[in-house]
Amino acid sequence: MRTLNILSGIAVLVLTVHFTHFLHRFLVDPPQEAAHSPVFWAGMAAAVVVWIFSLIGGCLLLKRSS
Repeated sequence: MRTLNILSGIAVLVLTVHFTHFLHRFLVDPPQEAAHSPVFWAGMAAAVVVWIFSLIGGCLLLKRSS
């Protein structure tokens, strides 16, 4: 069970890094009309909340396995 927690924690953190790169790409070069849309910014805010929960979840999985 400990190995599963470690592998799951690492997998979640790797996916969190990928998600961070995805968010960064959208913030650096958004589509022209999307940059002024409140729906775009609400989606980005929701994505940041998901990113925070994902980071915390990955860290908790690794902490629980030790």
